[in-house]
Amino acid sequence: MQVKTFVAPTMPQALEMVRRELGPDAILLGNRKVKDPDGTMCVEITAAVDRGASGAFENKPFHGEPVPPTQDPIVQEQLEDIRGMLSLLLSAKDAFARLHGQEAVSELFQHLLLRGLNEKTAFGLLQNTLSACPDGVPTKSQLLDALNRQLTDKVGLVDPFAEVREGEGVAPRLFVFLGPTGVGKTTTLAKIAAYLKLKRKVPIGIISLDTYRIGALDQLRTYADILNVPLKVAQTRLELASAREALRGHPVVLVDTTGRNYLNGNTIGDLQDVFRDVDGVCHFLVLSATAKDEDLRHVIQRFRPLGPHSLIFTKIDETLTPGTILNPVLRFAYPLSYLGVGQRVPEDLVRATHKRILGFFFPRGR
Repeated sequence: MQVKTFVAPTMPQALEMVRRELGPDAILLGNRKVKDPDGTMCVEITAAVDRGASGAFENKPFHGEPVPPTQDPIVQEQLEDIRGMLSLLLSAKDAFARLHGQEAVSELFQHLLLRGLNEKTAFGLLQNTLSACPDGVPTKSQLLDALNRQLTDKVGLVDPFAEVREGEGVAPRLFVFLGPTGVGKTTTLAKIAAYLKLKRKVPIGIISLDTYRIGALDQLRTYADILNVPLKVAQTRLELASAREALRGHPVVLVDTTGRNYLNGNTIGDLQDVFRDVDGVCHFLVLSATAKDEDLRHVIQRFRPLGPHSLIFTKIDETLTPGTILNPVLRFAYPLSYLGVGQRVPEDLVRATHKRILGFFFPRGR
């Protein structure tokens, strides 16, 4: 196994160095942005390749020895993502040349990176954008129109409350707010509760499963009192069923859950036990737009066994790279439902739209 590190001003130049030094069978181990001795930002790529005894490249497993397939779906998905990244980058020489050979295309690529897209997502999106443009050198207007079409095609949107039905004795649908600590699940629940009660005039109830955090129940009780909606508390699957039955006749019941360390596998298992075989459940996965891309990936992978219906991103007003939210959206193909853009209840929760998402990359006035 030969492992080498390459540093170049741009990603295409670094990849060309990989191809020239290690050949087309090289495996990309990682990449990051670094500064050279002059303080200029560069791209550093670590790559590896197996060489046979004859010096020719051989198609061997990563460590040069037979490796059984992993049974961990998260690890397996990461390996597939690495393979996809490698295939995309090492086979896209012509597309990279076109990307960096045209000023408008190159500027758009760099802009997408600066607004939070990772290199793989930005390149794949822009490659499809270029394919949708007319032959020849596209103008900025043509690029933006094609990019908008790509986002519209690839980013799913959903209104989870579009088919809410009222009726005497209706068994409530449970809308459950999942997510790691500190992402604003309780505040997001309060915003949606205010919207449904005050704007939609829908009878709602609230159930809290969060008896872990000090003050969490008090916060939720304050919101419930202000909105004049019933609040129930549950800790187990049986208590959840009892609370739901007590709220019969309320077509919508919003369920707050405890924010725990998502790296602890028991946390997801406990939630699965609570909602096992419970019908009429819609899970929202609440995520922070300020989180790192790799952390977002792991959060979604951990919560995926619960079958999230859609994603809600909070704290978009607290980041300079709001485009980060598109990395997991395009990677996992979950639809977006709501976006949190501030702390005010309920004003600062808005429906996700393609126009708003495009606005993250091209703010009004810029």
